[in-house]
Amino acid sequence: MYIPAMNFSDSRFTTVTHRNLWGEWIFVFEKSKLCSLRYKGATIPSSVQACAYAEPDATRDLAPTVAKAYRKAVFQLNQYLSGKIRGFSISLKVYGTEFQQKVWHEIATIPYGKTRTYKHVAKAIGEPRATRAVGAALHANPLQIILPCHRVVGAGGRLTGYALGLDLKRRLLVIEGAIPQELPLE
Repeated sequence: MYIPAMNFSDSRFTTVTHRNLWGEWIFVFEKSKLCSLRYKGATIPSSVQACAYAEPDATRDLAPTVAKAYRKAVFQLNQYLSGKIRGFSISLKVYGTEFQQKVWHEIATIPYGKTRTYKHVAKAIGEPRATRAVGAALHANPLQIILPCHRVVGAGGRLTGYALGLDLKRRLLVIEGAIPQELPLE
């Protein structure tokens, strides 16, 4: 069953772009609550300057509540990507079906540095035969890193199925220590 991702083009949502060394990130807020965080990658041209601890983009055109939430979200994202924090304490508003909500709630309980299989998640939500539906719910996850669907792997620990790409999934799991660094650092 395919359920399309939430459309955040409504005027009640504020979309803000941020760029750091990882690439470009799209934040969507409803007032002070983060509703979506998407990764566009490192190859997309941007007028936003990137640096290791990039400050949030100009917030002068944002409502004060959005600007404050955005600064906090950027700070925590940068801290997480540099391995300095293990989780997020950002106010969220997550839109999805009842099934998606169950899946997202379950993956939020996967500890930092650990992984679970699609089958494990399906069993944990009381739908042991719904592994494909779990995958579809993870693909529609609007908060890809904050609700850590990168911690869900295929049978036998195979890296499979990540909406933001397997390279990013691998990088996130390496940061968390869930899988070993594949290339030696020089």
